[in-house]
Amino acid sequence: MRYAVCSNDPAVIADSREAGFDYVEASVPSLVRPFDPEEAFEETLASYRSAGLPVESANLFLPRELRCTGPDAQPLDRLAEYAETVFRRLSRAGVPIVVFGSGGARSLPDGWPRERADEQFVALLSRIGPLAERRGVKIAVEPLARVECNYINTVDEGARLARAAGSPAVGVLADCYHWARNGETADTILAGGDVLLHAHLATLPNRKAPGIEPYDFVPFFRALAAAGYDGRVSVEGGLPPAEGRVAGLRAALGILRAARDEAVRV
Repeated sequence: MRYAVCSNDPAVIADSREAGFDYVEASVPSLVRPFDPEEAFEETLASYRSAGLPVESANLFLPRELRCTGPDAQPLDRLAEYAETVFRRLSRAGVPIVVFGSGGARSLPDGWPRERADEQFVALLSRIGPLAERRGVKIAVEPLARVECNYINTVDEGARLARAAGSPAVGVLADCYHWARNGETADTILAGGDVLLHAHLATLPNRKAPGIEPYDFVPFFRALAAAGYDGRVSVEGGLPPAEGRVAGLRAALGILRAARDEAVRV
């Protein structure tokens, strides 16, 4: 497996590199700058590259104002135009995975039928999947905790919608924090194993990096292993303070590797 910290902070990226992490997960707004001119993106890209860790995934795909479900959903042409800019710039940056969480853009207003939301969401994925594929980018739909978003909450639900898009560039993400907070079991990850593209994790209850509070990651890694997943895992949670951060991140990485080893031990 390859491990990362989610951050746009050059100091955190440098500390993550020193601690032994393999890559960094940036955000689409910070790295891609999709509403800014090409020159601004190139300048930002140069800054990330100088930090010393490759960017291999990016989150926060859709901003809140580009709604994709409900009565105020943006036209598909508008969303596809935005997505093409993101995918083109991610390809330029060498980033193969974009995380489609974006709870603010996909949450459902009261009374909006879930079946209609599914139609809207699958129509979007079907439209942008081929755009991503042409750029060598894959879209990982991220299920979110029910207390944070009321649409697409479990890994198997995300996998069902990803499959319906009919594109090899569309899959699902398993996030340990959301998965555990929803009370899911290994079965939901197993059900999405054929389209599982990426993973996030953090502790419960306070969504921190490993080691900041007690949490057993073995069940999550065991479910990933049972689903045949051995790819990227990004820490998406509160990090140790600047003073002692390298040591804290090094300890976090050790916790993750030990949990993974225990999960796959025969």
